[in-house]
Amino acid sequence: MDTIHSNIDLIAFIIFIFCWLGYSLFIHICKRKSDNLFGTMFEYRLKWMEESLDREDKSVDAITLGNLVRSVAFFVSTAILIMAALIPLLTYGDNIQSFADKLPLISSSSVVMYELKILLLIIIFIYSFFKYTWALRQYNYASILILSPVKTKKEKAIAANRNAKILANAARHFSMGIRSYYFGIAALSWFLNPYIFIAASLLVVLVNYRREFFSRVLDIISS
Repeated sequence: MDTIHSNIDLIAFIIFIFCWLGYSLFIHICKRKSDNLFGTMFEYRLKWMEESLDREDKSVDAITLGNLVRSVAFFVSTAILIMAALIPLLTYGDNIQSFADKLPLISSSSVVMYELKILLLIIIFIYSFFKYTWALRQYNYASILILSPVKTKKEKAIAANRNAKILANAARHFSMGIRSYYFGIAALSWFLNPYIFIAASLLVVLVNYRREFFSRVLDIISS
């Protein structure tokens, strides 16, 4: 029975990794196409940067960038708090096991397995922390580029495309951080049952795919 549980846990973990990395690769390939949320928003970012270069007063751009930076900074702080809460749990494997074994619908696991599950959550939120901080740095770079003066018409065309790209790349890394939160919730279901873990991993992919390619928001902004 322990061997069966170990095999199911291993299969569930492989499916989880495949879903996360596979979907990330899929979105990376499709990022410039116009049939998804990211590609459509790039066109709006490009229009924003083209208009920005013709404005003398860039206070609106500075305020907008400040709002973006504050949003990312909030998630950076959240990731740190979650990691700070998870790390001490590595020393409470025995207590977690004895508590979880008393709950219904939860498959029993060894102390080592519980610690591995906690370690997976810590790795996920460390990953999200690096993604958020990199997005934050890119928004800071973008603010310098956007507020820098551009004189000739040729320079404006290059600058608009460059600024839109760095904004889009910052948004992409921010989205990867948000996506890791979704998969973190799926990983949390592993504590309940490996079958629920598999279902949650697939559900996260389905929810993200629908939002990126078939959401109401995409219909609105692409109309």
